[in-house]
Amino acid sequence: MTYFESLNFVYQLVFERFDLPVWVWSILAAILSVVLLHWLWGLAWNAQWGMFRRPGVAAFSIVMAIVVLISALTWLAAGRAGDWLDQQRTELARQITDSGALNRRIFRDAREQLSKTKGTDENAMTLNGPGDLEILAQAAAQHVRCPLTQTGPLGRGAPCRVREPVAVAQEVVRAIPAATFPLRVTPDNPWTKAAITAQIQEALSYAEPRLQAGMTELRNLTAVLFWIALGLLVLIVPIAAVSDIRVHPQV
Repeated sequence: MTYFESLNFVYQLVFERFDLPVWVWSILAAILSVVLLHWLWGLAWNAQWGMFRRPGVAAFSIVMAIVVLISALTWLAAGRAGDWLDQQRTELARQITDSGALNRRIFRDAREQLSKTKGTDENAMTLNGPGDLEILAQAAAQHVRCPLTQTGPLGRGAPCRVREPVAVAQEVVRAIPAATFPLRVTPDNPWTKAAITAQIQEALSYAEPRLQAGMTELRNLTAVLFWIALGLLVLIVPIAAVSDIRVHPQV
């Protein structure tokens, strides 16, 4: 994954999800850089130093504070990206499998493939053997596509890959065998959930190492920018404060 793709992922992670702790810590770092390293650090060298004593230095400090804000925002968001991706293994699977509308679409697709009539109950059908059960699981696996979400970090542009629905269906039926046949099932059944979860796990297993590589590169770069901005403040402010004493000596 390229640097710019990683940057876009962080943008989606921060701005579309609005990760409050990341914003709070980043804004706090920017404010402290101005208060501690521009004002108080200048006072340590010049008792007459003020926040806007030297407008040029004040402007420089504000620019550095913006650099601190942006770099901290990206640095922290990139660091939290791995945790967020791990959470999606359970959260995204839960959200999708709990969708009643999706479960009903999968159920209708399976019913059409099996040429099952609705009968008296349109929310239930009878499966006659493992082959029918595989078709149900296959219909579920087919409904998990890339991108996993329409918007957000896992939307368009995010790395994504899903498995062949037939292979997923066979694996699900082996993992969750039916006790007896004929078997009566509803849209909310364990085979549909298992097939969806298997596809999501595959998609995230494919995306995670590719995203993590880019996130590590981006995190290292923004950490360097963060410390450079703070280092410049530590260096420039005392020089300006001492210089101000020479320009405006106390009488």
